[in-house]
Amino acid sequence: MTPSNSHFMKRFITLILFFIVCVSAGAQQFNNEWIKHAQTYYKFKVGATGLYRIPKSALDNAGIGNVDVRFFELWRNGKKTLIYPSVPSGPLPSDGFIEFWGEKNDGGPDKELYRNPTYQHSDKLSFFTDTAVYFLSVNTNQSGAFYTARTNDLSGPLPSAEPYFMHKAATYFNAKMNFGFAAVVGQYVYSSSFDKGEFWSSANITPATPLSVNNTNLQVYAGGPDATLRFGVMGDALNSRRIKVSVNNNEVIDTAVDYFNEVLTTVPVPL
Repeated sequence: MTPSNSHFMKRFITLILFFIVCVSAGAQQFNNEWIKHAQTYYKFKVGATGLYRIPKSALDNAGIGNVDVRFFELWRNGKKTLIYPSVPSGPLPSDGFIEFWGEKNDGGPDKELYRNPTYQHSDKLSFFTDTAVYFLSVNTNQSGAFYTARTNDLSGPLPSAEPYFMHKAATYFNAKMNFGFAAVVGQYVYSSSFDKGEFWSSANITPATPLSVNNTNLQVYAGGPDATLRFGVMGDALNSRRIKVSVNNNEVIDTAVDYFNEVLTTVPVPL
C-alpha cells in the first residue's frame, strides 16, 4: 500500500466511524413513535380519574360515528388505553357508547427530565399539570385494546378465600415544590435538569415542626406478615441533621440526612 493510499484509508475509516456515531445518536426515542401520520387523532382532556363515556352522538359530530368499533384506538402518554364499546363489532347504535377508565395526569412523563431516573421519588404527581390528554383514532389495519367480558362460572365448588391481602395507604405531599440539590456559590444554584430531591414535598420539617401523618381504618390482619413503610426525605439547606421516623410512637428508623443528601428507603413495621 502506498503512503497516499494509507492516508486515504485513514480518512475513509474516520468517515465511517463518524457516520456510525451519527446514526446511533439519531435513533433516540422522542416518545412520539406511536403516532401514525396517516391517521387522524381526536384530542380531548381528562382532569380527574374516573369512568368516562363517549356517546355515539359525539362520534357522529366528529364524523366517525359509523366506524366499526373494532378499529377504534384510544391513546394516553403513548400507550393504548383499554376501551369498552357497547357492541362487540360494527358501528354503534344510536344509543351506543364507548367507555373507558380515564386517569388524570401523573409524573410518569416527568422521569425523562431527571438527570438520573432514580432521583424521582414518586411518579404519582406531575410537576406541570393534573390534566391528561387522550387521543381517539381509527386504524383499520389494527384493532384497538378492549376490555373482555367474562361470565362468572359458579357451577363447581369455589376456591377457598384468601386469608388476607396487602393494602397500601399512601400520602403524596404537594405543599411545595422542593428544588432539590443545590451548588453553594455564595447562594444556592440549581441545575436546569431535574435533580436529586426535586419533587412535590411537604412543608419544611424542623425540630419545632415535626410532620405527622394519620392513616386510619387500616384493617390490620393479626395473622399476616409485618407491614412495610416506604418514605423519601431530602435536605434542602447546607446543614447537618438527623431524622427520626416513628409509627404509633415506636421508632422505626433514625438516620443522618446531612446537607443536600436524601433518603429513599423501606423499613419493616411490626404488626
